[in-house]
Amino acid sequence: MCALAKSSARLYRERFAEGPHPTRQTILKVVKRLRETGCVISRPRVCRPRNVGRKVQPEDVLPYALAHPQSSSKMISKNCGFSKSRVWTILNESGAHPHRFTPV
Repeated sequence: MCALAKSSARLYRERFAEGPHPTRQTILKVVKRLRETGCVISRPRVCRPRNVGRKVQPEDVLPYALAHPQSSSKMISKNCGFSKSRVWTILNESGAHPHRFTPV
C-alpha cells in the first residue's frame, strides 16, 4: 500500500507540475478514509445554524399577517426578520396569503 501511495504521489507531481502536491501520507489518509467511510471528504461540512440569533419565531409571522391584512410579504419580512421566501412559505402552509397591491 505504501509503495502505491509513493508512486501515486510521484505520478501526481509529474502530471500536475504546477501548484502544491499531495504527499504520500495525504494519499494514504484519503484512501483509508474512503475505505472506512465511503467518502473522501475529511469531515462533514459544518455550517452555522440558520436560526442562530433569531428572536422572532415562525409562529409570530401569522399573527402579524392577520393583524395587518394589507401588508405585503415584503413588509411582513421586514417587520418579522425573515426572508420574503420564508414568510411566503409560512403563510402558504397556514393557508393565508399576503396582500398584493396593484395600482390602477
